[in-house]
Amino acid sequence: MKGETKLWRIALVALLGAALGTGYAVFLLYFTLPAALDLFIKYAVAALLPLLAASFKKKSTYALCSLAFVGYMFAFAGMLTAVFSRFETGGEGELSYIYQTLPSGLLVLGAVAFAFGAVRLVRLLSRRRKVVALTCPCKLYFHGKEVPARGLVDTGNRLATRAGTAIAVADRALVLRLLEDSLFTGSTPYESVAVRTVNGNGTMKVFTIDKMEIYCGGRVNIIENAAVGLSGERLGEYDLILPPSFTEEQEKSGREEK
Repeated sequence: MKGETKLWRIALVALLGAALGTGYAVFLLYFTLPAALDLFIKYAVAALLPLLAASFKKKSTYALCSLAFVGYMFAFAGMLTAVFSRFETGGEGELSYIYQTLPSGLLVLGAVAFAFGAVRLVRLLSRRRKVVALTCPCKLYFHGKEVPARGLVDTGNRLATRAGTAIAVADRALVLRLLEDSLFTGSTPYESVAVRTVNGNGTMKVFTIDKMEIYCGGRVNIIENAAVGLSGERLGEYDLILPPSFTEEQEKSGREEK
């Protein structure tokens, strides 16, 4: 909820949910409702309870919160059904779920553990989403050759040539595909740039390619005479580590993606 959630609100909703759940179960012991109405009430409560849990500024945020709450309830109820219950078939195909010898403390412990596990999962997914949001499809051009690549925008990439040109660090496999034989024959000039990493100090070979196209934010940034450094280590799932300046909106080199 981006800081809009208060502990007292969560406690209030928890108490209200417990009261509604218990009260409705007792109500159904004495009264019978149509199946459609019963289903509507249960899901209406699930949709309305999150409304009191936070101060929502946008309807979309509230809608996502309600969907997450319903999904959480489905997952938790499914876990309880799978782990703690056994079912029996009665007459006329009737199916009943029965809970036996289940300490209430174990149920509470399971609920708490499930909540912490859900928070952990959401944080991991959130981190992953941020990383994915920083990736951009790219195309590199050199002597008439075009090579696609996947770049990661890294604010920590402050490498620059002696002339002050920002450097995009490339995986060795990408450089081999782009420069091919010229990399080994020495026909492509390069500049040695001092590099300082957590593993120590060293040098990096930096080549100048014809241009680089970076697709980001619904536009294409074109970097003419882009400086590309040869990484001494594998970059993992990315081909390029881009400096932030390569993805900033540019007046002259950026154009709307068609």
